[in-house]
Amino acid sequence: MPDKLATYMGKIPPPLASLLLKFIKRLPPVKQQIEKEYDGMMKELEDQVKPYKGKVAAYTHIPDKGCNRDGILAQMEEMGAMEMAKWRQGFASGAVYHGDNGHIDFLNRVYALNSQSNPLHVDIWPSAVKFEAEVVSMTANMLGAKAAGPATGEICGTVTSGGTESILLAMKTYRDWARDTKGITKPEMIVPSTAHAAFDKAAQYFNIQIIHIP
Repeated sequence: MPDKLATYMGKIPPPLASLLLKFIKRLPPVKQQIEKEYDGMMKELEDQVKPYKGKVAAYTHIPDKGCNRDGILAQMEEMGAMEMAKWRQGFASGAVYHGDNGHIDFLNRVYALNSQSNPLHVDIWPSAVKFEAEVVSMTANMLGAKAAGPATGEICGTVTSGGTESILLAMKTYRDWARDTKGITKPEMIVPSTAHAAFDKAAQYFNIQIIHIP
């Protein structure tokens, strides 16, 4: 029956098919079946994203008695060991870029050395500004800054904390540039339907009309 319905729906105009589908979903038997399948999907999803449910303590309020440091570290090490196997076996796309133990140890030392630094206070941590400027300069040269010539003016940049922030700041920069140099006050952007979710966030944050294409 579902296959026959899908075949029939494919033969009628999309607007009419959409209205008909909404009506069908409201029918009690269909609605019950959809809710049943939805509950099953949510249960499966919850098991995947909450594998520790019922196995380790969970807190919704600040406990009256805090956990000691050794206990916190032990729990994090236990969960980390269980999670490590999955990404080391290659089941992570775009989340882990270098799994070499020596490199991980090096990064951990770098994080520890800079755990208290704050780039906003350049008078206290000028090294953070130095490192950022070098990364921006290296990246600019990789992308052809020298070939662009002096006519382009000074090249600026900033280090971000991840892909989402990078996209948000890039879209804000494009929006501001288009407004200041082109007089565009109602910007639009065209993105594929598979684009990163941050483009939709940028559209909402910065009042940019977004158009999705297949």
